[in-house]
Amino acid sequence: MDTDRLIIFGEKMNCKPKLRFPEFSDEWNSERVDKLFSHVRNGFVGTATPYYVEKGVPYLQSNNIRRNKIDKRKLVYINEEFHKKNKKSVLKKGNILMVQSGHAGECAVVPEEFNNANCHALVVMTPTKQVNPDFCAYYMNSSIGKKRIHKLITGQTINHILASDLKKYRINIPTLTEQSKIASFLSKVDSKIDLLEKKQELWETYKKGIVQQIFSQKLRFKDENGEDYPDWKDKKFSEILIEHKTKSTGNEEVFSVSVHKGLINQVEHLGRTFAAPDTSKYNLVKPGDIVYTKSPTGDFPLGIIKQSKLDKNVIVSPLYGVFSPLNKDLGLILDSYFESPINTKNYLHPIVQKGAKNTMNITNNTFLSRSLILPIHDKEQSKIANFLSTIDIIIEITFQELEGVEHFKKGLLQQMFC
Repeated sequence: MDTDRLIIFGEKMNCKPKLRFPEFSDEWNSERVDKLFSHVRNGFVGTATPYYVEKGVPYLQSNNIRRNKIDKRKLVYINEEFHKKNKKSVLKKGNILMVQSGHAGECAVVPEEFNNANCHALVVMTPTKQVNPDFCAYYMNSSIGKKRIHKLITGQTINHILASDLKKYRINIPTLTEQSKIASFLSKVDSKIDLLEKKQELWETYKKGIVQQIFSQKLRFKDENGEDYPDWKDKKFSEILIEHKTKSTGNEEVFSVSVHKGLINQVEHLGRTFAAPDTSKYNLVKPGDIVYTKSPTGDFPLGIIKQSKLDKNVIVSPLYGVFSPLNKDLGLILDSYFESPINTKNYLHPIVQKGAKNTMNITNNTFLSRSLILPIHDKEQSKIANFLSTIDIIIEITFQELEGVEHFKKGLLQQMFC
């Protein structure tokens, strides 16, 4: 018998979590959502775009809902007339919003900022006085909660969850005092995560600005005598990058190329290998090499250009272009320049032809045919690369710290709920 379905739809099954605050020892009760929440309803479903305005009532949608977080980056607004006409989808502080379609089941609590906002195609849950909404959201977003919510999801192409099914869902819940303590503790962990995310974002923004100043030559480095280095020159890539055409020896790992992580093990990045059984024609990537992917990726519709910052040889798909720069410093400068989607598009757009199936038609020789104004003195290249590398190290340390806190939180959620 499926005990998870019993927990969701059947009789109460009380439990005790593995990790608790020392002052609590009672069993947690299993309660249905329709007992813990006075209303479980749908947000507005229909066409709302004619009522969008530049400034008005915030209108939350599925792309604004993340685990325990409201994402404001793609927030839209509706006019007052539409808002007053659709009172059933008006939100109050403490409501829980759950995504109905797509990344179905993810939820977040409505903060004070969005009190009296409106929403589109979300499940809206109004808590009773016996529950802490933050606790319930943490529970439903935990691995235990998600596993059980997944059993409510319908749809073959697009995941969907019905408000009527959600009413039958059971949450294992302690006393209100323990709920509040757990929610308060986890919110402090989230605050740490938010701070690290903002720190990483600030450093990334700072680096973008620095790269822009370096390439516009508003920022220049001096030599040991305080004098300017020689003027930058327009250099064809065929002068600074060499296609060494070295192939796999059969001993190297297969790597992919990621926008954010650069060269990364294919299994680690994609969950499994997509390499052909015979990798003898795969291109060898040496430390410091520049790799051009020739495939659309997110904000990079014409492919991405990355330097290998690994300390070992790896192999990549034979479809990728692999080139050795004149030196690693110049390679790092190019890597930083092509972190920008705009810079990448500006370089590639004149020379890439897209096929009918979004394939990229560009030879390696064509990739090397364009030019860029670059520093020509090796010591200036070294100073620029060292400066940018220092920023990269700070970003990486922040990223590692962020991953550590997120891993810590994941472990907490597995042990603090049952």
